[in-house]
Amino acid sequence: VAEKEKIEKELEYARGFLKSVTAKLSNERFVQNAKADVLEKENAKKADAEAKIKALEENLARLN
Repeated sequence: VAEKEKIEKELEYARGFLKSVTAKLSNERFVQNAKADVLEKENAKKADAEAKIKALEENLARLN
């Protein structure tokens, strides 16, 4: 049960992080004014968050 709660908290945090990165990347003004390396880092953060969410969801499914 403790492991499940830990994963759920991590999942909630990762989803919130993904939401904030996605919002930033969907802001046209940010995208137009940001340097290429900044956009690359933000896209990498988004991909990492998506991968982490997928892994956490799989771990949670195994525990259920």
